[in-house]
Amino acid sequence: MRKLKIAAASAILVATSMFGVAHAADATAPATGPHAAMHHMRGEHGPWGLGDIRKLHDQLKLDAQQEQAWQQAVNTSKQNHDAMRKNGEQFGQMIAQAKDQQVLDLAGMRAAREKVFDQNRQLRSQTEDAWLNVYNGLNNDQKILVSNAIKARWAKMKAWHDKAMQHRGQMHKGAPATPAPASQAQ
Repeated sequence: MRKLKIAAASAILVATSMFGVAHAADATAPATGPHAAMHHMRGEHGPWGLGDIRKLHDQLKLDAQQEQAWQQAVNTSKQNHDAMRKNGEQFGQMIAQAKDQQVLDLAGMRAAREKVFDQNRQLRSQTEDAWLNVYNGLNNDQKILVSNAIKARWAKMKAWHDKAMQHRGQMHKGAPATPAPASQAQ
């Protein structure tokens, strides 16, 4: 009986994690899965999480060759972001169809999820390569400007993380050490 419960719990965990991936592929959510490893290149957030990259564009005062590389990187970003969104939509459709199946094909769902992850990983790599091409074409002063923007973003993310951890710690300090007995819960 215990093995059956473990197997059922494992199947539920796999299915819900796959549904979470389908939800994460939604247009309003991050493009794909393991967020920690992929956070640096999320669609509209610009390369390396810079935020609205257009603000930095104006400050860089690019020459014609740099501008051409910039526009290529912008186009690559948009095309790859759209491709990742389409991959996520297709995976979401597969999940929606699976809801109607009496017995889920978890191995097939996992293979489909891994395929989407791999495709999106390649697209992110292409996007990052395009932005590295832009960065490598900058002069030292422009690279300093980009580096400072990235470092400022890191500081902002760290401040957000520290605040979230502080809030989380306060929440746990106020929580009761043990749950109330069932007779008192009513």
